[in-house]
Amino acid sequence: MRPRFVISVLAFAILILVLAYWLRPKNEVTMPLSIKEVVQATNHSLVAKTNISSNNTDYTQVLSSMPKQQIVEITNIRTPERFQKYIESKNSPIEFYGKVIDQDSNALSGAKVGIGIRQWYVPIPAVLDERGRFVHLDQTSDANGRFEFHGVTGDGFGVVITKDGYELEPNRYGFGPTAGSYENPVIFKMWSTNIHEQLITGGKSFQIVPDGRPYFISLTDDTISESGTGDLKVWIQYTNQPVRGQLYDWSSEITVINGGLLEMPLGLAMYEAPTGGYVPSFQFQGQIKGGQRGDIGERHFYVMLKNGHEYGQIAIELHAPFNNQIPGLVNLSYVINPSGSRILR
Repeated sequence: MRPRFVISVLAFAILILVLAYWLRPKNEVTMPLSIKEVVQATNHSLVAKTNISSNNTDYTQVLSSMPKQQIVEITNIRTPERFQKYIESKNSPIEFYGKVIDQDSNALSGAKVGIGIRQWYVPIPAVLDERGRFVHLDQTSDANGRFEFHGVTGDGFGVVITKDGYELEPNRYGFGPTAGSYENPVIFKMWSTNIHEQLITGGKSFQIVPDGRPYFISLTDDTISESGTGDLKVWIQYTNQPVRGQLYDWSSEITVINGGLLEMPLGLAMYEAPTGGYVPSFQFQGQIKGGQRGDIGERHFYVMLKNGHEYGQIAIELHAPFNNQIPGLVNLSYVINPSGSRILR
């Protein structure tokens, strides 16, 4: 009687498990790929790097050479269909609106505009592999200097613009996947190759004592002094006997005498000084430990000099300390237009 009871209980338990499996939610579960599947789903150059025959591959060794992020992405994709959708999701519709102007902000027609769009694709649908290619499109700016690109997909693009007798103002011209609008297009300024001013350029490094005392710099004379006049006044405040590892305050200031300065991001051409936005000085405050080098980083400024009668640009760095032998240092380069014009090229 007891064995029959045990068999009945077991049969009932099995029935419950079968029903539970049959009535489970039908959500698809993506199981991780095997090591072999992961390797086969990636670029075959990874196999080649191991110098092992692809017919007898140590897939564990190949897997160890792959970037971790690549493994994670591949193992989350089970089928070629999903992989195709994954690649397509990396491409977005390109929507770009631009306008070309000359140095006087007039619309510039007839400029040749080339755009290179990076686009991801699957070269062989049966192989889980992705490739990037560049799709090249060309247009010409219209009578209003406008141009636009759309109707193609990608994840980013670069723009090149040319026109005889003009050169494009240097800037960062990488975008993606959308930029500008019809109402507010991205502006591209081109300069006539005939426009070149007689400029004064130069640069120098000055050693200073970083105890807060002011120094006066004359840009066009490349001189510095602790008294008198000049174009710039700079000072750095830092301890003169630092103890290694101890935290110290340090500060600095750049002031334009009878003028002002306007900081600009690194990498811009800075061909034409603005008419406004200048401030008298730039201040910097920070903390460093004894034994470390402090600096403000390379800073680029437009400068208005001599009460607006001259314009220019400077690149300047302040260090305190610079090294064990030089407690304070000013690195400076400049471009000055002495004619009063704001053009700096």
